[in-house]
Amino acid sequence: MALEAVERPAPGPGPFGRLGGRLLEVLQVLGEASTLFAACIRLAPAALVDRGRVATQMVRVGTDTLSIGALLSLFVGMVLVVQAADQVRNVSQDILGPIVGLSMTKELGPVLMAFLLAGRAGSAMAAELGSMTVYDEINALRTMDIDPVRFLVLPRFVAATLALPMLIVYADFIGVAGGALVVAVDPAITIPVHSYVERMLEWVKFEDFLVGLVKGLVFGMIASIVPCTFGLRTRGGTEGIAVSTTSAVVWSFILILVFDFLIVRVGFALK
Repeated sequence: MALEAVERPAPGPGPFGRLGGRLLEVLQVLGEASTLFAACIRLAPAALVDRGRVATQMVRVGTDTLSIGALLSLFVGMVLVVQAADQVRNVSQDILGPIVGLSMTKELGPVLMAFLLAGRAGSAMAAELGSMTVYDEINALRTMDIDPVRFLVLPRFVAATLALPMLIVYADFIGVAGGALVVAVDPAITIPVHSYVERMLEWVKFEDFLVGLVKGLVFGMIASIVPCTFGLRTRGGTEGIAVSTTSAVVWSFILILVFDFLIVRVGFALK
């Protein structure tokens, strides 16, 4: 009796094949994001004409984030003072002001606000553009000779880039105020509030605010371009929208941290 040939499934890719596939996917996403960024820079003058859409996005990105941003910054400043006071209890609590001021202006303020913007507004951008892509609304815009990058991406890009530095300055002041509140009411802290503020002003310089603003500009670009990139490359219906939204937030967080390191490294190299 002849044995029938059993068709075996083709073996899947090995570990190096999977690694290569992931690397190609990363390069493709970075390439698409870079292309979209270049298109937004080229179309930037058009934002003056489309300032109505830019203003609408700034309200969604910036104004609607003020309350949660204030709450986050307030408690971060308060926690900084409590933690630092415990660490320096055997030394001098006069450094509490500089610790909070420098931490908020140079690092915590920019990164926290960028994470908040990417998680809140960035996820909404990815979901909106992903829905429009899946349901062929992007193709409909092209059919009507409307550039989707100018009509959809550019207002979000400009709004996030302009709003985030202002949110960072706002968060810096709220965080410092939260630290001052703990200094005023916590019996374990012996320095007066005016000493906390004076010592902070001695250490925190304009250059420190400038570093935070530069980070805000870069992080704002990342937190808008990456979600828009994933929104425009969405495939696969509602499940694809969910995957794109999650990927957009994760990629934004990673790139924010990468560029945070690069900015700090370049800043130290230029000193």
